[in-house]
Amino acid sequence: MPRITVVMPAHNAGSTLQAAVRSTLRALPRDSEILVYDDASSDDTAEVANRLARDDRRVRLLGGDGLNVGAAAARNILIGATDSEFVAAMDADDVTLPNRFFAYEERMDGVDLLFAPIIRFGRGRRPHVPRPAQLSTDAVPLALFILNPLPQSTMIARRDALNGAGTYVHGPAEDYELWVRLAADGARIRFSSWPTVAYRHHEGQATARVGYERQVRENRALLRSWDRLGMSLGIPRASNSSNEELRSRATQLLDELQRPTDRQRVERLLNMPWAFPLASGN
Repeated sequence: MPRITVVMPAHNAGSTLQAAVRSTLRALPRDSEILVYDDASSDDTAEVANRLARDDRRVRLLGGDGLNVGAAAARNILIGATDSEFVAAMDADDVTLPNRFFAYEERMDGVDLLFAPIIRFGRGRRPHVPRPAQLSTDAVPLALFILNPLPQSTMIARRDALNGAGTYVHGPAEDYELWVRLAADGARIRFSSWPTVAYRHHEGQATARVGYERQVRENRALLRSWDRLGMSLGIPRASNSSNEELRSRATQLLDELQRPTDRQRVERLLNMPWAFPLASGN
């Protein structure tokens, strides 16, 4: 049984899959595997994945039955197909940095989910390396209530902390909905200091689509989970509250955080113009 499994949905990712898989293999310990799900690709995704699997036994290909299930269902299938103690997420168009899995078991001590910053790159833009910043398990619930600071491709989780089939709910910001739901359920989530993934920007990504923000606000599953997280923080009926009301309450909670680094990081999130994207009237 592999100690850690990386789950990687892939739809028409033939041009980027090799870089994603090979960079991840280089960073992984030997006691590991990568599960790739070919989600009804019309390009050479399956051929690339099969070639990678022949080159390294740690790579396995699932899917390929011609049915496009979407990223959420693909991730659920992959998580359900492994019995590893740890599960890591990875997108088929990103690149894993060499340090991503260094001492990951020690870094997961006392934690259910671990995230890290990303380096942004892509055609026409210079790579952006964020300044070191971290969030403790005490600060992440409030940070998630303000907005989503947790990049999907950097996640390492205890498989038992996830819910197997049905972990992700299909819809806009499906990763944000999962993090919020898990935080509301009491999961221990930490955001570490140093980047572990290079995130590729390109045309057609969900976060660049016109109307994406409206779609997110109409995601009923996300609204329910966000309201539950608000209740756990002592903020009832969050989705019916204005941005100003939520900002005032979050500022009070910010002052209660014990670590100065947590307060500084959450305050930066609070001052971002897109804070509280699910607030009433946004």
